Amino acid sequence: MKLRKLGRTDLMVSEIGFGCTYFRTIDDGEFDRLLTTGIAAGMNIMDVCISEPGPRDKMGKALQGRRDKLILQGHIGLTYEDGQYSRTQDLAKSVKHLEDLYERLETNYLDIAMLHCIDTVAEYEEAVRTGLIDYMLEQKQKGIFRYLGFSSHDPETSMVMVNSGHFDVVMFSINPLFDLVLNDMKRFFSRATEGALPSNLNVDAKRAAFYALCEEKGVGITVMKGLGAGTLVNPDETPFASAMTVSQCVHYALNRPGVGSVLIGLKTEAQLIEALHYFDADASELDYSEILASITGSESIRCLYCNHCLPCPSKIDIGAVTRLLDSGKLELAEGLCSEYSNLKAKASQCVECGACMTRCPFGIDVVSNMEKAAAMFE
Repeated sequence: MKLRKLGRTDLMVSEIGFGCTYFRTIDDGEFDRLLTTGIAAGMNIMDVCISEPGPRDKMGKALQGRRDKLILQGHIGLTYEDGQYSRTQDLAKSVKHLEDLYERLETNYLDIAMLHCIDTVAEYEEAVRTGLIDYMLEQKQKGIFRYLGFSSHDPETSMVMVNSGHFDVVMFSINPLFDLVLNDMKRFFSRATEGALPSNLNVDAKRAAFYALCEEKGVGITVMKGLGAGTLVNPDETPFASAMTVSQCVHYALNRPGVGSVLIGLKTEAQLIEALHYFDADASELDYSEILASITGSESIRCLYCNHCLPCPSKIDIGAVTRLLDSGKLELAEGLCSEYSNLKAKASQCVECGACMTRCPFGIDVVSNMEKAAAMFE
């Protein structure tokens, strides 16, 4: 494992870290194996963005005796109400939910405190107005938050926040679906290593400016959605002529300016071992220039199942429904139908309020997806 200094902090982070996407779904034994294998390999940073009480308890149990081995990147600005995750800039709700995290993880500090999922300047201004930013600064002064950060999918909003001078770290979505445009097309794709770009690809100017600003200001980047929710490494879902490997996705992200660690969502120990192969891969295995040259120019981006669209008034787990929909388009297997039937709220319960679509960082037509899922499974 290689370590990198994370921006201007004094943290040396592993180039591959633990994302928490699947922590809520894997059993205790597999979770323990992931931590044991990862820590033994030198992984030392973990994102903690889980709102549900049960998974928080599971994580707290697994972290016993390991807290000092991990740099915890925790989030403030989310809550869990009426059985659903929700983003919030409300100070009281945010603090209450954070204190619940401390209790369940049996810790009393965060190495990196992330203002959660700020994708518009208006959301950032609301966090200032409610006193949430002042609270974070006070907690840093007390040493309870060692460093401050924020998570975002939007480069323009992120630049405003980096320029505020308050933040040491940003968790940003970086993968080969977001960074590149094909000549005059409006579709975002990713950026390859300098000198390895096909001649007809150009780095999106806003994202390039954001990366450069982070490097200039010493703001470290931890990467989320590095595999595009698995889309980039799945031959049936990739937007390219062929799928990338996990190692190629990691290599791509680590070559963006300012990046310290790529936090990968893992379900199994086998997936972890596949990710760790990055450190043994030779140059030919890491070269992705031919794959990027195969970009076809698809005009749409798929749901990444992040559930930032929640809460839903009908309590639909939108990410789970959409994942089943996407899988069903490839093969409507009996297991998918069974998973769908076990969901507490079905897609047909969508009231088409559209609130989910205003929250989606990627502009997904969620209502249309719910209609398609209802037609497919019901």
